[in-house]
Amino acid sequence: MTMKILLLSCLTGNGHNSAACAVKKELEKRGVESVIKDPVSFRSERAMRMVTSTYNNMIRKMPKVYGAVYKAGVLYDSTGLTSPVYRINAGYAKRLNTYIEENGIDAVICTHLFGMLAMTAIKRKIGSKVPAYGVLTDYTNIPFLPETDIDGYFVPHEDIKEQLVQREMAAEKIYCTGIPVDMKFAEHYEKHQAREMLGMPQDKKIFLIMTGGVGCENMIKLCNDLMKRNIENSVIYVLVGKNEVMKNKLDEKYSSTGCVFTVPFTDKVNVYMCAADVMLSKSGGLSSTEAAVANIPFVSVKSIPGCETENARFFTTKGMSLNADSDKQAIDYACELAFDKEKADNMILAQRENINPNAARDIVDLVLGHA
Repeated sequence: MTMKILLLSCLTGNGHNSAACAVKKELEKRGVESVIKDPVSFRSERAMRMVTSTYNNMIRKMPKVYGAVYKAGVLYDSTGLTSPVYRINAGYAKRLNTYIEENGIDAVICTHLFGMLAMTAIKRKIGSKVPAYGVLTDYTNIPFLPETDIDGYFVPHEDIKEQLVQREMAAEKIYCTGIPVDMKFAEHYEKHQAREMLGMPQDKKIFLIMTGGVGCENMIKLCNDLMKRNIENSVIYVLVGKNEVMKNKLDEKYSSTGCVFTVPFTDKVNVYMCAADVMLSKSGGLSSTEAAVANIPFVSVKSIPGCETENARFFTTKGMSLNADSDKQAIDYACELAFDKEKADNMILAQRENINPNAARDIVDLVLGHA
């Protein structure tokens, strides 16, 4: 009998979906059927769109407001009271459970807190025996996670397990697998090979900038400041994703310089990481993990208060990245890593010691083993 796995994820940022897709790919390799759903869609499509747009607009336009909301969540979480976040997600539990029953779902894997809360409500109110698991996609104990009560949790690192145990979560349910990323990030091309694949110069230092939700003006300032260093034989590649406005502005300003190149949405991010000497990026849980799996020295910059600042703190503490408080400091750090091989090599060693590139495989092993 073929198993069927439901993956619950949200488009509040790209990381949760990226983690779900990595697990889905691993399930497909085993011949296991799986489907990805946004849990909030079981409340309504309108609610799903509203949650997604509210979160993403806040991240892009009002990061300080997001930081204040996150801090309020931490304070509320510490009270031990049932949160409105739990109540909202419990509200669609019956509809989600009906979907699980009607589609013959054998296990549920949640890469977002909302799914974990909804599955907790299903187990408490309906008594479902379908096993449910949570995947943490940040390097911290996120608010309201202790309100969940499901069959297992896959966490990024032993340190995070200790945080959860301190919050009175059951140690026997917590597995230190790491965060699941696409296995292509573990394909370590030689630098010259990656540059040849991408048509990049072989004789220059290459600075890779991952934009995330950074605005156009901030990106122009970062590129300007980096170029002012007058670093000989170096170029900057900016991965702008689907941000056409940013691409057009950067191209208009820098296309004639031969120093700054924009890269639209690409499925070769892993190859760019292999080709570059150093990366500057926001500190999302997934993007940081992808960089560590790819073994590229990197600098966290413009991190959004909340999970991102916690991710940056964790990576810095472990020696896996450097965390910059300003553009100037980010550029100082980036130049250090690009031109000091010993520092760069030590950072890569720390990444290899702390990050499991096979997290998706290990998660699927555990889920299928339990099932």
